[in-house]
Amino acid sequence: ENLKKTLSEKSAQFEESTETNSKLESALSEANDTITTLQSEVSSSAEKIKFVSEDIVNVRSDNVRLVERANQLESSFTDSSKQLSIEVTHLQETVYTLEDSKSALTDELQHAK
Repeated sequence: ENLKKTLSEKSAQFEESTETNSKLESALSEANDTITTLQSEVSSSAEKIKFVSEDIVNVRSDNVRLVERANQLESSFTDSSKQLSIEVTHLQETVYTLEDSKSALTDELQHAK
């Protein structure tokens, strides 16, 4: 009788142990699936970060080229502005010379009359 009772208890414990083991295996499987999903997401995020980093490098490179071009244009504008200023001064001197010549010719014309 004691043997039957012990066997029944051991059988119940084994059942319970098997059920607990099954739950643990299921939880472990879910945890492994979650880990696999997270690894995939991390890999995808790393790839996106790589592309964003490359884009940042390209944008910085473009910015450097734009600044260089802006500096070239500013220098060219400054040079052109100086050249125009010289030409305007030359034209003003020509106008003064022409006005002086006109005045001298007018005076000569008045004396000739």
